[in-house]
Amino acid sequence: MTTSGVIDSRRAKGREREALIVAAAIEVIAERGLPYTRISDVAARAGMTPGHVTYYFPSKNDLLMRAIGVSEAGLVDELMTSLGKVRDPWRRLDRLIELSVATGPGDPGWVLWFQVWLEGALDDTVALEHDALGARWRAVLRDVVDYGVTRGAFRPVVVDEVADVVSATIDGLSIQLTLGANGMSRSRLLTLMRLTTRALLTP
Repeated sequence: MTTSGVIDSRRAKGREREALIVAAAIEVIAERGLPYTRISDVAARAGMTPGHVTYYFPSKNDLLMRAIGVSEAGLVDELMTSLGKVRDPWRRLDRLIELSVATGPGDPGWVLWFQVWLEGALDDTVALEHDALGARWRAVLRDVVDYGVTRGAFRPVVVDEVADVVSATIDGLSIQLTLGANGMSRSRLLTLMRLTTRALLTP
């Protein structure tokens, strides 16, 4: 193997290790919460040593932000693939909501967001990264609202304002569902989101 081949092989192995660590971190943080997650827990779940984990991620916050980044990137990629196949504006908006809201109590992706919100309230660097992470998803939401407005399916609105209301409603209802709030189910969440979007956007 050439020198460049050896380097490429090492890089590929490094990326594979990082991916294993991040996948393990998503599971452990979602199960235990960041304050109760130890590097050794993540290492054990990934089948590595704690030294391997800290080599790639020096702190738990580094690990948390990479974990939520991977989770959000996966969601946005899924949205872009799925929404492009839906031409009807209302169905496109409903599809975005279905893919974005919590799936049920203890939803791992939403539990990760809880940890980010908590750390972001205490750490300015995490807060800035949180804003950057959410920006791509909010851009998708704004595009979906604008798509419906420009085609006459939605009433004329200030797109950014409506997108902010829809985003905040998704957050609030998903928090309730993730926490297992009494009376909240995924079907009720989707019904409430449908009522909200129709009230905001029906011509």
